[in-house]
Amino acid sequence: MHYLKERGNEEKNSKTSETNQETNLENPKTVEEDTSTKTSFEEAEKKERVSFADRLPKLKSYRNKKLHKRLITIVTIFAVPLLLTLYYVSPLNSLAKVEVAGNQNVASKEIFASSGLQLNQNLWSQYFDRDQFTRRLIHNFPRIKDAKISFSSLNQFKINVTEHQEVSLLAKDGKYFPILENGQIVQEPQEKADKEKVILEDFKEQDHIMATIKNYYKLPKEIQSGVSQINYTPTEDNDELITIFMNDGNRVILNVSNMDQQMEYYPQVAEEMDEKGIIDMEVGIFARPYDEKNEEDDKEQEASE
Repeated sequence: MHYLKERGNEEKNSKTSETNQETNLENPKTVEEDTSTKTSFEEAEKKERVSFADRLPKLKSYRNKKLHKRLITIVTIFAVPLLLTLYYVSPLNSLAKVEVAGNQNVASKEIFASSGLQLNQNLWSQYFDRDQFTRRLIHNFPRIKDAKISFSSLNQFKINVTEHQEVSLLAKDGKYFPILENGQIVQEPQEKADKEKVILEDFKEQDHIMATIKNYYKLPKEIQSGVSQINYTPTEDNDELITIFMNDGNRVILNVSNMDQQMEYYPQVAEEMDEKGIIDMEVGIFARPYDEKNEEDDKEQEASE
């Protein structure tokens, strides 16, 4: 009996295995799905390994960059003060040379000496005080209109000077003193007059000089070239009166305030005159020849000639 039972169990097991084999043969997709699942898992695991390996060089590069930045920062912190200290004690921090440009009537040596700049002294302290030096130049030299100090080289300055133009000459005591465009009289007497500049005489106040010069340069060029000399000839009733001596021998009396307006009529009036004489434009326009009996006219005419 025992033998029969074992025999029956073996037959059942063999039938079960055959049934499982048949099931696997009937469902090959299940086997394939199991295989593909294993393969995809293995591939994902490989990708993770590969991607992590790829990241290693990038991490190293990033760390190196950070180290370089930190190193540069540290070096800069220590190097900058060191360089500044070396520059401070070096000759580059001292003024080595001063060049002057733009001057025509004032000597370069005089400009440098009067400026107050000092060679072999601190460069930057003098540069920051440059306005003070230029104001000193303008105060000491009436001819200087403006001055600017700038760097011409690493430790060298350049003084760019702009001078006032000479517009006329003041006749006094047989000598001629330059009058600048701002009306200032330069105390540098000349023995001879420049023919290109109009001569002023008997002027004492700067306001009268400025008004005369201003209105003179409003005249047309052809009339300006015909003016030889301008005298200040005020009266008790009129302190604006001037007398203009013309190169053609005539004299014009008028107010300085309307010189540019009245002198426009001079060419026409002079052309209509038969003889050289005086044209009075103080009030209206009147022309008369020189009176031989008038000694004052004769003296003024001789002086103009």
